[in-house]
Amino acid sequence: MCLSKVYLRREGKDEVIVEEATNANVIDNTGTVEINSIFDESKKVKGYFIKEVDFLKNRMILSKRK
Repeated sequence: MCLSKVYLRREGKDEVIVEEATNANVIDNTGTVEINSIFDESKKVKGYFIKEVDFLKNRMILSKRK
């Protein structure tokens, strides 16, 4: 099983917000992304969008909406 790390990109720097994400869903068009982890934890991030998904590095980067 391949799990991914989810990062927030702020001012050119990436910060890990979820270590072992199992999936991510865009809730609505206002910029809310819900991320679920292997431990059945759910985290909602408002005002961001999915900027990049790298399947080889198992990572997803969220970037701030303007």
